[in-house]
Amino acid sequence: MYSEFDVYAYLVSVSDMVFFDDEAEVAVDQMNELLHYIGSYREEDDNLDVLEEVVRRTLFDWIENPDLLGLESDEMQAYILEQLADARQQDTEDHD
Repeated sequence: MYSEFDVYAYLVSVSDMVFFDDEAEVAVDQMNELLHYIGSYREEDDNLDVLEEVVRRTLFDWIENPDLLGLESDEMQAYILEQLADARQQDTEDHD
């Protein structure tokens, strides 16, 4: 059963991305695209903790590494798939 994850609760606005200065609008578009990928690529057995961990990692990575603004859509999809796999693995290890 799918968790209660609502991507719309996590979407960002330009005011959230002011630290990107002139790139704030691009950052908003990309971050929201990434957040939608989390919702699109989640699996039925992903719990809310796993999905929220991917949101946290994604936001942190984008803030800490502005070079990520150069990623293409397919690279962003691969990034989210990698983060989801890692968070699922961590969740499995935490519950063993």
